[in-house]
Amino acid sequence: MNQDLYSYSIQMQRYLEAQDKRIMKLEHELKRLTDELAELKNKPPIHVDKIEYKFDQLKVESLDGTLNIGLNPTDLNNIDEFAVNNQPVQPAPNLFPGREIVVQEIQNDILSDLENMITNAENQLKTSLEPSYHDFIKQDVERQLHQRINMYFDNLSYAERAPQQRENIKEKIREKVKSDIQTALLQFITHSQAETGGNPNGV
Repeated sequence: MNQDLYSYSIQMQRYLEAQDKRIMKLEHELKRLTDELAELKNKPPIHVDKIEYKFDQLKVESLDGTLNIGLNPTDLNNIDEFAVNNQPVQPAPNLFPGREIVVQEIQNDILSDLENMITNAENQLKTSLEPSYHDFIKQDVERQLHQRINMYFDNLSYAERAPQQRENIKEKIREKVKSDIQTALLQFITHSQAETGGNPNGV
């Protein structure tokens, strides 16, 4: 009985020592946090003075969206006349109205002619691809076509974007994209022949 009581008292003493250490550690952490909080309270508040931008030192890589300086977009409808240095300013021409329609028309034209383009590339290289290759090529071209057409539209000069240039630009971009596809087809078929030992059907 005395032995059990002694063991129990030893365990209780160790437990109390552990709790004492834990309390000391928590008190130390509390003091550190209190000191940090007091330090933060004593710091002066952050104040931002007037910011001056030096526009001649800015470099703009790309500019998208709408920028309204001193005007609210809802105010634009109430402006009767806009002038710079007391000279009236002509409104900018509508830059290619219906651009998405033109992009879709070019895309449809190319996709409808894609099978002929594949056949022409096969004839040029005097070979014949399996139908599965044709399907793969069509899917891959269709996936990239919209982005490729828009890339050429984005690179147009200001003068080329005028509405009266619409048909000329449409034809120009269609021919550029078709040329890109033709080059890619020739490279793809040549690469396929090299991988299959000169036989694109892999037989």
